[in-house]
Amino acid sequence: MSVEDLSQKLQDLAKAPKYRGAIFQIEADEKGLALVDVKEASLKVYLMIDPECDKILETRFFTYGGPIFTALADTFCKKIQMVTVDEACAITAESIELELRDTPDVRAIPETAPEIKQMNTLIAKILTEYPEKKATAILVREKMERIKYRTQTAEGRAEADAEWNAMTKVQKIEKVEAWLHQSVRGMLQGDGGDVEILDLTDDNRLKIRYQGACAGCGSAMGGTLFYIEDELKNNVYYNLIVEPEDPLDQYKANEMSDADRNMAGLDDNNPPPSLF
Repeated sequence: MSVEDLSQKLQDLAKAPKYRGAIFQIEADEKGLALVDVKEASLKVYLMIDPECDKILETRFFTYGGPIFTALADTFCKKIQMVTVDEACAITAESIELELRDTPDVRAIPETAPEIKQMNTLIAKILTEYPEKKATAILVREKMERIKYRTQTAEGRAEADAEWNAMTKVQKIEKVEAWLHQSVRGMLQGDGGDVEILDLTDDNRLKIRYQGACAGCGSAMGGTLFYIEDELKNNVYYNLIVEPEDPLDQYKANEMSDADRNMAGLDDNNPPPSLF
């Protein structure tokens, strides 16, 4: 199929689509919305949907399949802005093709083009996949609302303080350990690392030790630490502070070998060689 078989309107739209891009799950979760991302052949369409009213708030698409898919998807994404999922899925590739014609009696896309059937299949997938994504989004929204209440409101913090103070130190550590095992440890172990709880001091300062690959990872004191602390603040106790152990804390001065002391610059009688 050559470009000459396509309408000029379709060709122009394919050169400058407005809705090309992607929407990521984390964006939907942060807003308490459902994300439906469906793929057929070389076309993928993303829909951000309000699960309370089933209205589509944002759309994007990506394709490497050429001008037909680009024009069909861009037109579809434009048409379904601020409509319900049912209304969006009532649209057909044939109706979009009519809009892409230069003149009413000349097809914009040849009737034999496979993209017509594939576009209809993709639209049907949206209707099939949305119920599950909607249910998940509602659960995530409820969880976020609970977290916000427990971490950002005076009433919620008072409840969290009362529950935390009613526990023994052992019970607090067990609760932290359970959440680390549920939401953090698998991620660290997947990268060859792990984390160990060393102590809980001052009722809210959690001392941890990185293990394996995490012990020597640059992000252990940055992104990884932020993730661990954020998970524990949101799901265990809002006032927890996570403090990684300094690797040198594992060595008592009198237990270090002469070579280790020399490398650390701790032996005044045998200082390390000058760097200059």
